[in-house]
This record gives sequence, structure tokens and C-alpha cells, in this order.
Amino acid sequence: MITYETLMNEAKERGMPGVKTRGVLREYLQVLIMKELYRLDIGKKFFFTGGTYLRLVHHAKRFSEDLDFNAAKLSKTEFEEGFKKIVPALKNEGMVLKLEFDHRENLLVARMVFPDIESIYGVVSKYSKKEGIVIKAEVNLPRWEIKPETLLISGFGQMYPVLCTQKGALFADKIDALIKKNRARHLFDIIFMLSNKYPIDEQVFNTLGIQGPPLEAILKRVDGFSEADLRHQAESLQPFLFDENEARLLINAKTIVRPLVDRY
Repeated sequence: MITYETLMNEAKERGMPGVKTRGVLREYLQVLIMKELYRLDIGKKFFFTGGTYLRLVHHAKRFSEDLDFNAAKLSKTEFEEGFKKIVPALKNEGMVLKLEFDHRENLLVARMVFPDIESIYGVVSKYSKKEGIVIKAEVNLPRWEIKPETLLISGFGQMYPVLCTQKGALFADKIDALIKKNRARHLFDIIFMLSNKYPIDEQVFNTLGIQGPPLEAILKRVDGFSEADLRHQAESLQPFLFDENEARLLINAKTIVRPLVDRY
């Protein structure tokens, strides 16, 4: 494990708020888990995606909790054996780790529980949970074609390539999540992807069963939020943002999103 001082220096270099030490520590754990996963042969079947992908690979400025992946073909046994192999490497770093599995239909789920990591780094707070920091890894087995991209994760003294789901597929998936779930992180990520002109994989979008053009679907959903909805979403997301003032992006989503869409 790196020292607390090194952890905080890394946070500063990565533009992370030092006061949110629990989020910084979680990201350090995520980077280590990913490194060990992609060292394994089975790692070639994991295609990184989701909010933590946007954070670790594309430097979105919000803390993200879970590690999300897609896989074209992966058995429950392969998934479990892969994560069991990660445990010794993390223990060699001096960490205590409990590994649990909680699979659901078409979703393979591992829970990695670090019960004393906050105590080791002296960052126990009112936000700490009794069981410690929990990081979930979830693998979805989609019906659509995965077109892998090899990209880079770096930080906390690490640098390594990772196989990722294509950006356009994630954008399509995020639009689907925006429509079906009332969660602030999806709207924030949509704004981030629009700002960076991410492509939208229309084949994936159509497979998800959404009607109409993708950009129109975004506008329709955003226009459907009430001011109270957007304010509530902004408040719920604020603790996860590097700059809490960026919560105003959600409050003002109706005026921000349309010009971003018009750039396409």
C-alpha cells in the first residue's frame, strides 16, 4: 500500500478534492483491482464500461463506486475464479479483503469488502459504513456486439492498458439508463459525454428498444424533468463531485443540454 501522504499527493495531482478522502481511497482501490484483473488471462474477456470507466479512463470529475464491465461470453465459474485470483495480490499489498458473490439474472456480481482500510489510513468519518469500503464488480452479458478499445489507466503509481467497451455503446446505454432510472449520475454523465462529443452506437441504441433518434430521446427526457426533480438530483450528486458547484449543471440541464445536442 502507498502511504497516506502519497495518497493525498496523488489526489492533488489528479485534481481530486483532498477533503473527500474516502472517495480518493476508493479510487486507489479501484485502480489496484483493475490492475490485477487485467494481468489475468481471463481479463481479456472483461470490457470496462460505466461511470468508473468515464472517471478512470476519461477523467470525468465525479467519484464513482462500482466497476462495470460487459462480456461477450463469460461463465459464472470463470468470473468467480478470476476474482478469487485477485485476492492474494491485494493481500500482498497489506490489505484485508473479503470476497462475496451475489449474481443476478444476466449479471455477474462480485463484492469486495475492505473492512479496515479506512482505519489504516485514518479516514474513518460519519460517512463510513460498518462493514468498511465495498467495491462491486458487475459483468453484463449484452445482446449487442462489443467492439473493444484498448485504453490506458494511470495513477497512484500504476499504469496499464485495459480493454474497454466502445464509447458509443456506453453512450447508448447511458441514454437508456437516463430514460428508465431517475438517478443523478446518469444525467451528469450524459452532459459529460455530450460535452466531449462522444459518438452514439445506434445499433446498440436500437437493440435497447428505445424509440426515435438518440439525441431527441435525451432532449425529451430532460424536458420531462421538473425543476424540483433536477434540484433533488443535483443535491444527491453533490457529495460525489470534485467541484460541488458543478451540481448546477443538473439544475440548469434544460438550458445546457440543448446547445450541446445542437453541436452534433
